[in-house]
Amino acid sequence: MSDVEVGSVVTVSGVEYEVQKILSSSRDAVQNLLVESKGKKFLIWRGPIAWGRDARTVLEDNIHDSLPTIVEVEEQDDEIVFILNAPPSTSTPFEDETWRSAKRTVGVISLQYVSEGLSQLHERKGWLQGLKRRDLYLDLISHRLYIVGMPRLTVNRRPAIEAPWRDMRLLGELCYENFVERDYPGGHQMAGILQDKDRLSGTQLQFPGFPQVLAGCVSPYGDLAYKDPMELHAGLEQLRVELARPINFIVGATSTVGNYLFRKNNQDSCGHISLQSVCGSQKVNLGFFCVADGIGGIQDGEHASRLAVETACQSFARGWAHYGADEIISRPFAFAKTIAKVVGQRLALEGEFAPGTNRGGTTFSGIVIAGRRAGICHVGDSRIVLIRKGKCYQLTDDHTLATILVRLGELTPEEAEKNDLSQRTISRFLSTSAEVEISRVDGLGRELEFPGTDAEGFEIKRGDLFVLTSDGSHGEFSEELLLEFAKEFDGDPQSLCDALVQNALDRMGRDNSTALAVLVE
Repeated sequence: MSDVEVGSVVTVSGVEYEVQKILSSSRDAVQNLLVESKGKKFLIWRGPIAWGRDARTVLEDNIHDSLPTIVEVEEQDDEIVFILNAPPSTSTPFEDETWRSAKRTVGVISLQYVSEGLSQLHERKGWLQGLKRRDLYLDLISHRLYIVGMPRLTVNRRPAIEAPWRDMRLLGELCYENFVERDYPGGHQMAGILQDKDRLSGTQLQFPGFPQVLAGCVSPYGDLAYKDPMELHAGLEQLRVELARPINFIVGATSTVGNYLFRKNNQDSCGHISLQSVCGSQKVNLGFFCVADGIGGIQDGEHASRLAVETACQSFARGWAHYGADEIISRPFAFAKTIAKVVGQRLALEGEFAPGTNRGGTTFSGIVIAGRRAGICHVGDSRIVLIRKGKCYQLTDDHTLATILVRLGELTPEEAEKNDLSQRTISRFLSTSAEVEISRVDGLGRELEFPGTDAEGFEIKRGDLFVLTSDGSHGEFSEELLLEFAKEFDGDPQSLCDALVQNALDRMGRDNSTALAVLVE
């Protein structure tokens, strides 16, 4: 392969590649090219045989996504040529200005990602002998840094004590530049600053966790020095935790018996419980929010819905006390469904103790929000709706005869809305007569898909507004009216709930009416 320039074509193993960018410096013995073939980008590395064999040793088996993956290797007379997968198309060559303007949390997560790759290299006794900026690509969308070049790579089973530090020190410099938005002052000067309280006072260097990261990277010697990239990763994790701002909840709730003549009491119930944990500087807010609509007689329905809400909130608090926040964050769907199961067991137990006076049942719709994840549990025709960026998403399916007939093709959605009997005939609910099988407790509605949704939960965003309602409330408003009210009472969930319930009263609705709204901020 002769010397190349941008736009030229190089051939490896009979395949032509167009050179898009020359990534390596001319003084490097190893040439590094970004190339394209058939619409797909690759890296081409060309260098001495000894260097290439070291690279092959440490990169085979795709050890970490921050490192290139070998596609093909060709040994020629006095050199070796690699074809490697290039970073994602959303990544770009590292630029100081772009890096300094990135959010601090993005910077920290990106540095953690590449430190994991360095750790994998070091475990295979591969040493970069100093990571350089030109060896990096940055993806601000996925918060990742990619290593695209290793021109000084060597394999050494007994490296010098400075070897890990040489590969890590750039990460300390980049952390400083992202955080402070100016040039790194140099190792000796940085060491002096970190030992001088007066020079630290009143500066961004005071931020908790930040001076520890800088001290760990400034020198390979001393008790504060990081001995390997995973120690650096841990220091960056502490800084990420210190930077994190937990979500908060603003909650509003309104419930009324209504003004329909034949409704003597309010069989709706709603409730919520919010908890905060602070462990190792990490602040996590968690919450559970639910609505229940009683069924089966004046006293029995009221008792069932109240017992459901009380049991659910108690179960959430006990679960948090027993398992801790991390377990709930990792599996909010499972946690939510377990709460519904406990509620069903409690109601069934109530029926066993007093079968003559407890004939009630209740709908039950609840949402667990933990960290930045959420999970749904739902039985009946109460609803949970998410309003996000001016759009409305119904997160639950109504368990009614109308829904079944629509799915069977017997009714259109428009016909079902006008069919009062099928709309008000509930196909599932929690009961004091028997425990409902957990398989009949829903999570997200069947038609719903969100980015970031998996079997364990879905991601929430700041600004999300969750609205939980009984049918006496949502049966009296359209999606358009709900969005109109949400816009009118933006940032005020209590006023939104008041407006939704008042709307039911103004329309002389035939049921109790309840609305609970949760704004995530």
